[in-house]
Amino acid sequence: MITKFKNIAKNKKSLIFLDQILVSGSNFLLGILLARFLGLDIFGQFSLLWLIVLFFSSIQLALIISPLLTHAPKKNKLIKDYYLTNMLYMQFIFSIICVLILSILFYFSELITSKYNISEFRYYILWMVFSFLCQDFIRRYFIIKISYFRLIFIDVIAYIGQLIGISSLIFFEQLTLINTFISISLTFTISFAVGYLQINFKSLKSTHIKLLFLKNWKFSKWLVYSSLLQWGSGNFYILVAGSILGPWSVGVIKVMQNTMGIFHVIFIALENILPIRFAEIYKNNGYQKTISFFKIQLQYGFYIFLVLISVLFIYGEELILVIYGDEYVSYSYLLFGFMIMYIFIYIGMLQRYILRTIENTKKIFINYIITTIFSVIASFILIKTLEINGVVIGMILTQILTSIIFFIEIKKISLKSAND
Repeated sequence: MITKFKNIAKNKKSLIFLDQILVSGSNFLLGILLARFLGLDIFGQFSLLWLIVLFFSSIQLALIISPLLTHAPKKNKLIKDYYLTNMLYMQFIFSIICVLILSILFYFSELITSKYNISEFRYYILWMVFSFLCQDFIRRYFIIKISYFRLIFIDVIAYIGQLIGISSLIFFEQLTLINTFISISLTFTISFAVGYLQINFKSLKSTHIKLLFLKNWKFSKWLVYSSLLQWGSGNFYILVAGSILGPWSVGVIKVMQNTMGIFHVIFIALENILPIRFAEIYKNNGYQKTISFFKIQLQYGFYIFLVLISVLFIYGEELILVIYGDEYVSYSYLLFGFMIMYIFIYIGMLQRYILRTIENTKKIFINYIITTIFSVIASFILIKTLEINGVVIGMILTQILTSIIFFIEIKKISLKSAND
């Protein structure tokens, strides 16, 4: 047993995957607790408000995280340490700006606040956004530094801490929406603080941060625009469903997404590993080898999806009943739609890694313009006509359209590369 543990500890990929199991597994269990004990409507409200966190997280992924994962592996050790210090302070500035922007939006959105009763939650949401963004950056910092035990340690504080906090609230019958926000924000804050204290800082110059921002912006500007459109195209169906059908529909969709949590483990792990691998292969072996690596990952994904989808196809309804209760079981058939959708999400994710690696991020932006326009047009029609079924159908069609557009662009680049 000790020998097996040592082997796992030496295997870097195993440690990253272990961490992603920790994070996604905790999120999966947290989703179950909140769905069961908050109830369908309040869980739907929580899910809608959590979209605010995901909105700023998507911008951070484009502006901070993607350049970090792409550029840091290309730097030597000494330069990398200075680079990471500058990126950390850029992250602080970014998080503060996000909170200020959100505060202004809350202040000037009295009509929306009145309709959705956000006013009593605003300060808790601001805290949650700031703490989540900072903790997420520290996670990526330790991945780049190959400090995987520190990564796991701070994630235990954040995500196991959330489970302990929410379970305690349930036990003492104090689980409310506000207390949920407090519990989540507090654990993210403690996790970030612990991680921050373990960082070895290098000297900092404001001019370096400015130059780094300009470099990041040159790399990420299309990714930032794309992330805004991606958030819109991916969540527009949920927002429209919440507006037309009510918060319960958002709760149902989030329960289905949470049930597909095993895919989240895989996707998050790949997000931390594959962009670095794509960048290394492209740097050392060129474009054609990068495409070969893409095809290999596509094959691996097919086998994994085949097994997991077979299990969900057979036991999906029983899983919903046992895990979430009678309130959700009548919607278990929606899992079949999510199975199809996640296949195309995986394909599109790999395709984006190729375009990001060759720094052709403008094409990603153009893709999201098309899919966002499609989502805006299709969402109202599908949801008004097919209700909750229309949400899932629309999300599937959006992912299929994304994969088709990326395929056409990558095919063009491959043909051009072969002719050069």
